[in-house]
Amino acid sequence: MKKLLLCGSLFMVLSATAQKFITSGTIEYEVRKNQKKEMSRFDTDEDDNGFWAQIKDKVPQFSLNYYTYQFNETSGLYKFTRTADKQKMPMWFSRGQEDNVWYNNYAGNTFTNVKVIDDNYLISGPLKPINWKISPNDQRIIAGFNCRKATAVMFDSVYVFAYYTDEITVSGGPMGLHGLPGMILGVTIPRMYTSWVATSLTLNAGTITPPSKGKKKTDAEIMQALVDLSKSWGKDGAKYLQPTIWQTFL
Repeated sequence: MKKLLLCGSLFMVLSATAQKFITSGTIEYEVRKNQKKEMSRFDTDEDDNGFWAQIKDKVPQFSLNYYTYQFNETSGLYKFTRTADKQKMPMWFSRGQEDNVWYNNYAGNTFTNVKVIDDNYLISGPLKPINWKISPNDQRIIAGFNCRKATAVMFDSVYVFAYYTDEITVSGGPMGLHGLPGMILGVTIPRMYTSWVATSLTLNAGTITPPSKGKKKTDAEIMQALVDLSKSWGKDGAKYLQPTIWQTFL
């Protein structure tokens, strides 16, 4: 009897340990953006003739979209799946986010993304290093996982607040965010008025393949394309350019 109890206890311990660490699956993220605050960023000049104020009065306070992130030990694929918005924003404001795709090859430390600007572009290169600072005492539960807080500064001045769990051992997350000792399940970027929160995890990762359709461009060429496109946004196009760069290269 003692041997049976010992074997039973060992089995339960091993089972719990095996279930604790996850190496593949699909995470759904709820992405919420404060649209009115984002528009307030632009509604500053009289030269706009109140354009942004008029638009702001006609849109909901928040947009709500859902993305999935398929991952395994070597790669991850993040893309749009559905929206909860009843009112669709014009493409010039949403910047074609529904068609963007992020593929990260963690084994090779590279990325291949589809970015929609004035056309569909395929860009690839080495994953950009992110200098994270971990706050081990700041924790919360997200999608049933214990998460620790980490912060980073990107694009010189954009603060990123992330929560990651080491119960999922892949060092990934939404978009191009990576480099923490576990999976990023929550993100807030105040200057983009946007948050990403994992709502569910399934253990079926499915097939993960990099995107291949689009005009191949380098980061420098994409940057130039954004600068050129901003010239068509009027004489105040420069003030719209920086947030577009953040969204494109995040």
